[in-house]
Formats: sequence, C-alpha cells, structure tokens
Amino acid sequence: MRAPHRLLLSGLLLAAASLGPRPAEAIVVERIVAVVGDRPILMSELRARARPFLIQIQQRVRPGAEQAAAESQVFKDMLQKMIDEELEAQAAEKASITVTPDEVDNALRNIAASQNITVAELFRAARQSAGLTDQEYRDEMRRQILEGKMLQLRVRGRVRITEEDLKTTYERTLREEKKRREYHPAWVVLQLTPGASPEAVEERKRLAQEIAARAQRGEDFGELAKSYSDDTATRESGGDLGIRAPQGSPQAVPQGQRPVLAPEFENAVMALEPGQISAPIQVNRAIVVLKLISRQPSRYTSYEAAKPEMMQILQTDILGKAKRKWLDEMKKRTHLDVRL
Repeated sequence: MRAPHRLLLSGLLLAAASLGPRPAEAIVVERIVAVVGDRPILMSELRARARPFLIQIQQRVRPGAEQAAAESQVFKDMLQKMIDEELEAQAAEKASITVTPDEVDNALRNIAASQNITVAELFRAARQSAGLTDQEYRDEMRRQILEGKMLQLRVRGRVRITEEDLKTTYERTLREEKKRREYHPAWVVLQLTPGASPEAVEERKRLAQEIAARAQRGEDFGELAKSYSDDTATRESGGDLGIRAPQGSPQAVPQGQRPVLAPEFENAVMALEPGQISAPIQVNRAIVVLKLISRQPSRYTSYEAAKPEMMQILQTDILGKAKRKWLDEMKKRTHLDVRL
C-alpha cells in the first residue's frame, strides 16, 4: 500500500474511532509503529511480516516471560528490517527502479529448480514451514530482487576482490569449518593423588612427558594407555574416547547425539592433525596426553575448487557492509519516527 492510501486509511480509522463505538460493533483502530519519510508502517503490516517467526517462538519457547521477551525482540528486529526496506523502496522509486512480475516468476523458477522441485511445491513448503501465503512469498521475493538491484546500482561497481583476499577468506573458512567437524580422540590419564607432595607431582609430570615422547616416536598409543592410564572407563580400549562433536556444534549434546570434550582438551585436539600427539595437559587433579586418531574430512577439497564459493562469501560480506553504510546515510537524510 503506497503512502497516500495508507495515510488515508489510518486517518479514516482514527476518525471513525473518534465518533465513538456504535452499538453491537467493534471498532478496530490501526496503529502506526513507524514513519519513514512521509510513509507509515502499520502494526498490522508488522504483525503479518513477523508471523512466521512468532509461530516458531510459540513452538520452541516456553510460555510466559521468556516467550513474551522473544516475541518483543522479533517485533523490534522485523520493524528495523521493514524500515530498511522502506528506505530502499523510496530510493528505488527516485531512481525509477522497479521489479516486474516476470522477474519474480523467473526468480521463483530458479529457486525451485535449484532444489529440484516445482514452483507449486516451493509455495507449499513456504506455507508449511513459515506460514506464508503464496502472495506473501512473492512479495518477499520482490523485496529481495529490489534490494539486489539497488545494491548493484549503489555499490557493486566499487567492489574489488584480489587473489590475496580470496586466499585469506579460504584459510579463515577452513579454520571455522574445522571447529564444526567431528573428531576421534584417545587419551592417557595420569591422576594426581590429593595431598601428593611436590616431588610426587613432578614424577607424574615426567611420566606424562615420557609417554608423550614415546607416542610421538611411533610407539603404539593404545598400548601405552593400557599400561599407564588411570582412567578405568577407557584404559582397556586403549584410551579410545569415541567420536566427539566440537563444543557448540549442531552435533553436540543435547542438540544431537555426540558427546563433547572439556574445552581445555578440545583446544589441544583442535591444534592436532590425525595421528599427532599433544604435549601433557594438566587440568585439576589429572595430567592428560591426547592423540587425534581421525577427523571428519573437510568438504573443501582444494583452494581452486572452493574459489567460487570464497568469491561469493566475500561479495556477500562486502555488499552487506556497504549496504549498512548506505542505509545509515539514508537514515540521516530521512525523517524517521519509530513508535514501537
């Protein structure tokens, strides 16, 4: 709904309310939650856009204060998104940039084809997963296309990506992905007796260093664990800890099925490559030597194969920052009244 119509609608509803309620009829007063330039954003529009996220909150968050807080945050975040979109729409109007129905149709067909489904199945999935009507999904697609056009007009020509940028992004992506890949460790645990003398503690440290050195020279780690480890749960299996999930990964307990190691041990394992042995690590009343048996393979086979994806990551990051800067500049030049 364009500005004159929305302002007219708001004025009519408020005028009707001022006449007082008529018998046996309910008067609904529309609320304006923000004004961008001379264009209002209505509470009904905000509720409609927030509905898919509110449904998820109602399904996943306990009723009461926690759910109310989550819903309030959704409204605030969505309103900021709608303000940004209105700024983009106003800029697009000034630049005579539009999105045609054919462009929306083509985008929907491309998305459906990428998922090997029909457009009808795409609409059905949007209804089932997000509660979006076909028209609401089309509207969302139109907004995304318009944003893409505005970014291309405003900032894309200024984006410069070098080979060094791509390699740096690839290395950072590998490090981040490594933190999400499951791994298979083993350990030798040497317990420290409570109240042990400093000499006894030093003796255990020397033993741990000897075990690590022997394993690093190629001696069977499993046999060393069977001979020296004080951890009765894993000693007979050669210190085998099974497949573990990194802290905070989707596979970690309780979200998934894989147990996790204590952060001190996981940090040591993350520095290892399969087959490598850690230096002794003292945590509380134990000294531990770790071996990384294996790690889930990376999905990146080589830099050259990953290069197109790295280009996309960099473009998305650069354009996102440029978009934010552009929108912030527009906000300074535009009347903005947020009432939520």
